[in-house]
Amino acid sequence: MNQKLDGIRPRFSHWVTALAPSVFSSVMATGIIGLGLVLSGFIALGQVFSLLAFVMFLGLLGVLTLRAVRHPAAMLLDILNPAVGFGFFTVVAAANVLALVLAVLNMPGAALTAMIFGALLWVAGTYAIPAGLVLHERPEPALTLANGSWFLWVVATQSVAGGLAHHTYLGSWTPMLSLGIWLLGCSLYLLTATLVTVRMIRYPNRAETLSPTYWIFMGATAISVLTGSQLLGLANSGEIPQWLQANIAFTTLALLSIGLWFIPLLIIFGIWRHVMHRHPVSYETGLWAIVFPLGMLSTACLSLGSIPDFTALFALGQILIWIAVAAWAGTTALWVARMKQPA
Repeated sequence: MNQKLDGIRPRFSHWVTALAPSVFSSVMATGIIGLGLVLSGFIALGQVFSLLAFVMFLGLLGVLTLRAVRHPAAMLLDILNPAVGFGFFTVVAAANVLALVLAVLNMPGAALTAMIFGALLWVAGTYAIPAGLVLHERPEPALTLANGSWFLWVVATQSVAGGLAHHTYLGSWTPMLSLGIWLLGCSLYLLTATLVTVRMIRYPNRAETLSPTYWIFMGATAISVLTGSQLLGLANSGEIPQWLQANIAFTTLALLSIGLWFIPLLIIFGIWRHVMHRHPVSYETGLWAIVFPLGMLSTACLSLGSIPDFTALFALGQILIWIAVAAWAGTTALWVARMKQPA
């Protein structure tokens, strides 16, 4: 027993030291699949995923706190690193995805707590991380390190907007604030897409750098669509002025079209990486960046498909949710295989 503990302790210590900033993407993926399953009518299975996401969130939050206490300098370096710094937005998105799940499961108190926690972290991160990106001196331009994880800024922003849309009882100001943050997220998508695309065209792409995080290109549109569907519901109920409804619907459909268009291109990127350049398929934190967008796209279609004018999307969401579940199972299997490897 003591020998086992002696083997676990150094491995756990190494994990804490090297904890990836985007590790909460696993919570995002698990939680959104839980929500999608609930919306599809598979309530019991959805509750299992939701409970698992809750446990994962608390566990990872404890580990992240431990890392901040033990290795504050390493945390600061990660925040200032353009290649990984935006990964900290997964904490925000995970908290708000969890808030959505808890709201659907009729746990308003817990949902509100998670939403407030995520919103406060977003306020801090949405200024601190971009400021560090611009102001911190580094030997090479920050743009050379741009990657798909930069879209987590958009994902976190839209998750805050979606969280507020579920808590309109807080005051008459809430729906319009939610709309404003959603529009901010849409604007940030255009900005981020421009920067990341310039990096991909201007600088060489390698199998090591063309990671699964580029799936967040699509995932950021999917969460924007999900929040857009919530805002359409608020417009239908009169909580948002009716004259804005057409604009919200147009933007939501445009984002859905962009997201669906991206899927074949992202698959081509994967073939280029793993088939043409023979990059091994093994567990990496970035794989959750495939699972989450698939789960979010399915949930967005299910949510938007519940609105009378968009019912055809509901069937698409019911298909996509099982593709997301399969991707979750495959990623989990790769993680288990990695854990079984000797330290």
